[in-house]
Amino acid sequence: MQEGLIRRLQSAVAGKVVPGGDLSDRTTYRVGGRAEALVIASGADDLERACRFALVEGIPLTVLGAGSNVIVPDEGIEGIVVCSAGGLEVSVSDRTVEAGAGTMLEDLIRKAAARGLGGLEPLAGIPGTVGGALVMNAGTDAGTVSGPLERVTVLDRSGRTETVGAEELSFGYRESPFAGTGVVILSAAFRLEPADEREVLAAVDEAWTRRSRSYPLDLPSAGSVFRRPPGDYAGRLIEQAGCKGMRIGGAAVSERHANFIVNTGGATAADIVALIEAVRRRVRELSGVDLELEQIVLPRRPA
Repeated sequence: MQEGLIRRLQSAVAGKVVPGGDLSDRTTYRVGGRAEALVIASGADDLERACRFALVEGIPLTVLGAGSNVIVPDEGIEGIVVCSAGGLEVSVSDRTVEAGAGTMLEDLIRKAAARGLGGLEPLAGIPGTVGGALVMNAGTDAGTVSGPLERVTVLDRSGRTETVGAEELSFGYRESPFAGTGVVILSAAFRLEPADEREVLAAVDEAWTRRSRSYPLDLPSAGSVFRRPPGDYAGRLIEQAGCKGMRIGGAAVSERHANFIVNTGGATAADIVALIEAVRRRVRELSGVDLELEQIVLPRRPA
């Protein structure tokens, strides 16, 4: 990007602008190249300003939350990358809790609990932001982020800000009306129920205990690699296919949970993508099931 454009971007936003910002520090896999321009948004308003700038200038735009479900290519990403994660933008009115897109889910749960509200406990232990969770309708067997959703405020591709009620939105298993549309989630409000703070926090602690027992939290990863196939589990099929421990470069299928790929040190995005395809191919050959990717592989920067 030209220096003049970078200077205008710096003037347009309150957050930090990093030309050629390293994106490996912004994803939980700890892989990936650089952004032409990385904006570290200071909040929902700043997220909106940065995204609106990109739209007006016709610059490719990518929004990252906590980077906990994405693979950034080694070649980097074209245009402006806005990192929304960080800060605690939560307001409570009666039983409605509103949060900025960059608010971490656990911070939201704890803030609501401090006001005697619960209902988001099924999201405990998911290391993502409100915006990222809504894009993929994140959740567990106990419930998803769309369950208690009341409304979402978004910036559409024309630069228009709009608040949409949950009743107007359609969600499915790891599916939302936002994924792949270019619509940017700015904030969301949830309708919660009275709850005892101690019970909510106990549920959060229990969720983290379960995760630490089951998942390889000691190495960089991005959560479940594949979606759950109908009537089965991706992890079971991967293990049955003998893929546990399979490696390409620094990427390996976790010995603890087969539906996790971990960065054992020095992995590249290309290693991870190649391993994903190798696992998918072996499972298809042995079981006939074509596993569907849950993680998002971002488009690479042109050479």
